[in-house]
Amino acid sequence: MTAADLVVQGATVHTMDPTRPLAEAVAVRAGRVVAVGDTRDMRAHIGPRTEVVDAPGLVVTPGLVDSHQHPMHGLADARATNAAGLTTDQLHDLLRRTAATLPPDAWVVVNGVEYDAFPENPSAFLDDAVAGRPAFVWLADSHNALMSTRGLRLAGITGPIDFGDRAEVMVDDRGVPTGQLHEMTAVLHGYAAVPPPTTDDIARLAADLFADQAACGIIGIHVPDSWPGTEAVLDALEERDRLPLRVMLAPWMFPNAVEDTLDLVRAPRAGRLWRTGAVKFFLDGTIDGGSAWLAHPDCAGEGTRPMWREVGRYEEAVRRVVGLGLPCLTHAIGDQAVTTVLDTYQSVGRPRRGRHRVEHIELLADADVTRFAELDVVASMQPTHMDWTLPDHTDNWSQRLGAPRCAHGWRCADITQAGGRIALGSDWPVAHYDPRVVMAGARLRRPVAHDRAPVGIDQALSARQSLAGYTTWAAYGVGEESIAGRIREGFRADLTVFAGDPLSCPARELADLPVALTVVDGRIAHRADI
Repeated sequence: MTAADLVVQGATVHTMDPTRPLAEAVAVRAGRVVAVGDTRDMRAHIGPRTEVVDAPGLVVTPGLVDSHQHPMHGLADARATNAAGLTTDQLHDLLRRTAATLPPDAWVVVNGVEYDAFPENPSAFLDDAVAGRPAFVWLADSHNALMSTRGLRLAGITGPIDFGDRAEVMVDDRGVPTGQLHEMTAVLHGYAAVPPPTTDDIARLAADLFADQAACGIIGIHVPDSWPGTEAVLDALEERDRLPLRVMLAPWMFPNAVEDTLDLVRAPRAGRLWRTGAVKFFLDGTIDGGSAWLAHPDCAGEGTRPMWREVGRYEEAVRRVVGLGLPCLTHAIGDQAVTTVLDTYQSVGRPRRGRHRVEHIELLADADVTRFAELDVVASMQPTHMDWTLPDHTDNWSQRLGAPRCAHGWRCADITQAGGRIALGSDWPVAHYDPRVVMAGARLRRPVAHDRAPVGIDQALSARQSLAGYTTWAAYGVGEESIAGRIREGFRADLTVFAGDPLSCPARELADLPVALTVVDGRIAHRADI
C-alpha cells in the first residue's frame, strides 16, 4: 500500500457522511481521502514521508466553502476609506479629511456608506466635501453609488444612459446627473473611470486575502461576478503557488451582453484550483435601494419592476445557459423576483451538472417555501446581511417593507424544514468573510458581536445545518456532492480542523473558535500555532 501524504489522528472527525458520521482519523494522498476511521486504522497508511498530525482535542470537518463573495471587487477597493455606520455629517467630514491627504487630481474612494447617511444632492455634497476632486462612493450593498461632478465627467456621464436594464444614471428634471448611480450596470460604468490597480498589485493583495481566508478555515469560494482581471490574478497566484483555496467563477450575464457572456462560458479557461462553473444573473436589486422586485410595492411605492425589462428575455438567456450544460445563479431578493426565478427554472429544466441557485432570497412568499426542494434548486443565503436589520423595525430595510412583511425575511428554517438546501456565504466585501461569524449569525439571527434581540429567531439554523451550509449543501449546489462536502474515501482532501467543536460550541463563542489547520487538495494551506 502506498503511504499517505498526511494523516490527522486522535481527533473528533465530523464527516458529514450519514453512513459514518463520526471518526477519529483521516488519511490523504495525492489530494484525495484514502482512509477514514480509528487511529489504529491509520498505521497501514503511515510511511517515512507521511506527515502525521496527532490531534487530541481537535475537530475535523469537511473544508468550508463560501458560496458567495466578490474578492476582486473588495481588493480593487483596498485603497478605499470605509464609512460604515457614519451619519451624513460624519461622512462629509470623512470625505473632507480623506481628500486633504491626496493630490488635487487623485480620486477619493469611499465604501460602506449606509442608506441612513444618503445625502440630498449627492454630487453637490461630494463636490463640497472633496473640494472638486473626482470621487466615487459605494453604498453598503454595492448596488448604488455616488459620484462627484468631476468624477461623472471623467466617466463620460453627462445625462441618462440606456444600459439595457433598469439600471439608471439618476438625473434631475433638467436631465443633469444628480451624482447617484442606481444598480449594477450603472455603478460599474461609473467605477470604470477609477484607475484600477495593476494585476501585480491585486495579485499581492489577493495572496494575502486568500491566506487570511484559509486561516479562517475556508477551502473554497464561489465568485458570482466578472470583475476585470480576475483570471489573470488567479493565473498569477497559481504560477507563484500562492492560491491556497479553490475558486468557482460564475460570470455576470447582463441583458446588453448576453452573447459576450455565452461566448465566454462556451470555452472557459481554468487552472488547477479554479474554474468557471455557472452564470450569474440579476433579476432585481435591493430592498434598501427600492429596486427589489416585490409582489406588492414597498412603503415608498417602489419595488414593482424586474431588473430585466422583459422577463421573457431573462428566461431565454437562462435556457441558453442550460443548453450549454451550466447552472444559473440568479440574484433575487424580493418575493416576486424569487417566484419568477423559480418559475423560470421550472420551465427551462435542470442543468447537466450542478443545480440552479437563487441568491440572497431576503423575502420569500409562503407558496415558494417548498419549491426549492421540489425543483432541486439551492438557496444561496448570507445570514450576516441581517446585521443591518433591527428587531424594532427602525432600520431602512424594515421601514421600506413595513412591519408585517418583515416576518418573511431570511426564511432559512422554513426552507430547510421543507427539505431544501441552503448554501451559506458572506457576500464579502458587503459583509465579513469569516465563516465562523456567518455560521454564528445563522444560529443567533443577530450580529455575534452585539448582544441584542434576534430578528426572527424561529428561522434560525441549527449548528449542524449551518455547517452543512458551508460543506455538504455548498458542494451540492455546484454538483460536487460526489467528490466534496463530506469526509469519505475517494473524496477531495479538503479539511478544516478546529481547536474545538463547532457543533457543540455555543453560537456566541463560535466566532472565536480557533482554526488549527486548513487542508486544500491534500496540502496544508494554513497551520496555526495553537
